[in-house]
Amino acid sequence: MTDVQVQDRVASDGHSPQAITSTTPMTAAPSYRAAPHTAWPHTWSGRSAIRLVELAAVVALAFLTLDFVFHAIGALNVGFAALSYTVGSFLASPFVGILKTTSATQGNLFVWADVLAMGAYTVAAIVVSAVVGRLAGSAAHRTA
Repeated sequence: MTDVQVQDRVASDGHSPQAITSTTPMTAAPSYRAAPHTAWPHTWSGRSAIRLVELAAVVALAFLTLDFVFHAIGALNVGFAALSYTVGSFLASPFVGILKTTSATQGNLFVWADVLAMGAYTVAAIVVSAVVGRLAGSAAHRTA
């Protein structure tokens, strides 16, 4: 919709004012109420879910690695090592007993359940990321 607005302006050149009449086309502001309303204007890409899965996997792998390394070097169960032992043993608990824990020297342990858990969580993160990526891809194809 286009309206024409007529305005009378006075221009002064320093000697005598003269009237200027111009026709300026005026367009109406877009009406947002006329457009269909969607609850979420963007399609779900799944990137945030994949990033969350990757973040969780990195944190879990970091604690499992620290647990394995602290056990291997014989770190005492205090401070940050105690936190790593607690979180790492919790994450590795489903895999305890599958592989035998070995002792290299007095006080140094190789907790192979940590290594097995690292592999399992890595594979799980890859599978979940791939599934979310496929679901997001099929959702994008449906909306297109």
